[in-house]
Amino acid sequence: MQHSRLLAVVFTFFAFAMVAFAGPVAKAGVMDLVVRTNDEDKLDAILAILVKLKLDIKVILDLIVTLSATADISVYISQITVLIKAAVQACIDIGVVADVSAVIKVTAIAQACADIVIAIQACISVFVAILVNELLVQVDVCVSGCLEIVAHLCADLQVTVGLCLTVVIQLLLGLIV
Repeated sequence: MQHSRLLAVVFTFFAFAMVAFAGPVAKAGVMDLVVRTNDEDKLDAILAILVKLKLDIKVILDLIVTLSATADISVYISQITVLIKAAVQACIDIGVVADVSAVIKVTAIAQACADIVIAIQACISVFVAILVNELLVQVDVCVSGCLEIVAHLCADLQVTVGLCLTVVIQLLLGLIV
């Protein structure tokens, strides 16, 4: 009789072990935020992802601003793109938030998104201003070079026309006299 009780306890532990091993486990390297189930925890996770994204993008944008206007920034743009894609995928992995009644967290999430967009837009406008200034300098050099050539041609034309007029006047005076 005691063997059957001991066997029942062993089978009970074995059954619990099978349930524990069959449960879902987050993969190594995957964000642990995916296993959350509470909507408020999901909002916290999304906010954490966006705040981290904002800080990462800010660091890259600060590096871009320190570069010269002729530097290649495509590497930095691709880094920003990878960061944004990873953040979007992490938010998708968190899942649907059914209850968005936590207004403060939703507002913070919207503010983080707005800060990211504003930072990127400010960096773009700075680079556009720098590029436009350099373009205007190059256009100014080009226009002044063209004007110099045109002025030289006009001077040559004036000398040629003056010489021709002098010859024509001399011929006319020679015919009249």
